[in-house]
Amino acid sequence: MITRNLAGGLLTLTLGAIYLYFAYGIHKSALADTMGAGGVPRVYGWLIVSLSILLICQGLWAYLRTKVTVSWREEWKGQGIKTIKAAGLLCFGMVYLLIVDTLGYLPSIALLLFGVALYRGAPFGLRLVLTSVGGAIFIWAIFVLVLGVHMPSGIMESFGL
Repeated sequence: MITRNLAGGLLTLTLGAIYLYFAYGIHKSALADTMGAGGVPRVYGWLIVSLSILLICQGLWAYLRTKVTVSWREEWKGQGIKTIKAAGLLCFGMVYLLIVDTLGYLPSIALLLFGVALYRGAPFGLRLVLTSVGGAIFIWAIFVLVLGVHMPSGIMESFGL
């Protein structure tokens, strides 16, 4: 029987292999350091592949050492709603990518934090608004002020951010 760990590991292994394929396709520049532009993506890809192999082995090991047989329905019970919830979170990420260039990083990340918190069950109120805005300012400050990473300005450019 295909357990959830085995299925998740196989899916993640496939996605990791695709990710590695594209990571190795990143061209090296004449100005690149020893690791190059594709260095970090390759490390991430190999981590994904390695962890998925561990998950597959864990799933197989648990299946082989367990004498209790669980039906397919019991093993996968309730996973449909969890998959739909995960897809909802993926939708938040896609909407973020669509609005970040127009609105700018700071309001987009605030909206992302606000929306995801509401989606996950946080109560609507002033605390949620302040947490979302404060979190966005904190994340923006880390990337822009501390690390010097240029983020999309969008409509915030008129305010000098």
